Amino acid sequence: MILLTLTVLTYSNSLNAYAGEDLSPRKILDIGCHNTDGTCFVDLDGAAFGASLNCPVGAGNQFRFDNSDTAVGKRTFAALMAAYLSGKHLSVHLGGCSAQGWPTVQWFYVVD
Repeated sequence: MILLTLTVLTYSNSLNAYAGEDLSPRKILDIGCHNTDGTCFVDLDGAAFGASLNCPVGAGNQFRFDNSDTAVGKRTFAALMAAYLSGKHLSVHLGGCSAQGWPTVQWFYVVD
């Protein structure tokens, strides 16, 4: 019985590690980066999101990514900035919390 309980707890915890939150198309309101590290942020319109991720900052309208100083991060920022400047919307999958405790983007696509 103890083994079954431990197996179920391990399985449910591993599901939480892979859980994410999908956002339907939203408009980018603000975008920027910190000048002291590789953190960038994006504010979106619509209802608050991120509550299911249990990030320290709680639910809000901003996601972040910590790797803007890498090749992948630079491509991410460039694509998000292009979407912002052209007035396009984003569908986003949030997949965890940033180093600062905000929801973080795992993937996105530009729509419209």
